[in-house]
Amino acid sequence: MNNINYSDLFDRLFPICRSITGEGYRKSLKILSKYINFKVLKFPTGSKVFDWTVPPEWNIYDAYILKDKKKVVDFKNNNLHIVSYSHSINKTVDLNELDKHLFSIKKYPNFIPYVTSYYKKYWGFCIQHSKRKKLKKGKYQVVIKSKLSKGNVEIGLEKLKGKTDKIMLLSSYLCHPSMANNELSGPLVMVGLYNKIKQWKNRNLNYYFLINPETIGSICFLSKYAKKLKKDLHSGMVVTSMGGPNNKLIYKKSRSDTSSLDRLFRYYDDKKKYLIRDFDPAEGSDEKQYCGAELNLPVGQISRTRHGEYYQYHSSGDDKKFMNIKKIEQSIESMEKILKVNDLIFPLKRYLPYCEPQLGKRNLYPLINSARKKIKSKLTDSRKQLDILLNLLSYADKKHDIIDVAYKSGFEIEEIAEALKKAIEHKLIKI
Repeated sequence: MNNINYSDLFDRLFPICRSITGEGYRKSLKILSKYINFKVLKFPTGSKVFDWTVPPEWNIYDAYILKDKKKVVDFKNNNLHIVSYSHSINKTVDLNELDKHLFSIKKYPNFIPYVTSYYKKYWGFCIQHSKRKKLKKGKYQVVIKSKLSKGNVEIGLEKLKGKTDKIMLLSSYLCHPSMANNELSGPLVMVGLYNKIKQWKNRNLNYYFLINPETIGSICFLSKYAKKLKKDLHSGMVVTSMGGPNNKLIYKKSRSDTSSLDRLFRYYDDKKKYLIRDFDPAEGSDEKQYCGAELNLPVGQISRTRHGEYYQYHSSGDDKKFMNIKKIEQSIESMEKILKVNDLIFPLKRYLPYCEPQLGKRNLYPLINSARKKIKSKLTDSRKQLDILLNLLSYADKKHDIIDVAYKSGFEIEEIAEALKKAIEHKLIKI
């Protein structure tokens, strides 16, 4: 599936009212499953997952506020109008009472905010502040048609097998109603990466693609996979907020700050290619769960325009125009390059540990051995490849990997990665 129309996929997903459970989430996951072959893991209502309990399933059918028989707020016009997990209600209230259940953004009066109340019984509406100011005193009929019932937290998981036992985790969430960068950019990038990585030959890592409702979903997943990940996880990233105007990807380090990706992005930061920031348990997404004190899994976060960097965050202002499909496509392209390098970050070991192997008989030695800086030709360009290969062979001592070689040699890590593939092909180095 090389020619994915990300714009069309976005348009199918955006109008759906999603939450951490319910038909909206299931419908969205089903659409994504046409692009990623997800197996669905279910965690029933009432299940204990560490310190959490899986909540009832919530489904919303309609919601509105009437004044003089006219709708002043209508959920069917924009699904952000309802506070997620609002219980069913049909009552008449005065403006003072209604106002206690209204949410708006004074600073951005034309945006509808996004508000939730998953674990506390509540009802409420979200409204543009410009409209809220115009509400007149009097009686309002409040109608919410929703249902809380036994159901499941559902997770989509797909695995692509590699040559080793080690796992690369790519995780994103799907639980917000109509928002673009903060909701759909992560799954869209996941779709692109899955369909690219699926075509790679000779994958070293096993790739786990995970889509879940934020927080409760990753906690459910860890309740089942924590031991496996503790044993075999090579590296991981939570993929979120991959659109927006920023030009460079931003990597948030794992709590341990020792994973292959932590080290790789320090290298990229030094090269001013991508940005890096420290782990912070007080903000972020599911990396907070993966990096919990006892687990301390090597999982970072990747983003482009993250929360706190744009005023449209968690509001109707976070739309397709802001997210920008071209930025999504650029993010997929950049991340594939990053993951191709990460797939090779293992301690290097030589098949022939003593002295230099005979490279000429393997057609890895240039026909003319001349300094490549002095002479430029097709004959001497291969000198660069030789130099990289000699560096790889020198440091293939079970103690170094390609990041070490990049720092020590001064060659670009992507060049080293390509040379390593040749060395592996010719049975000179193994990982």
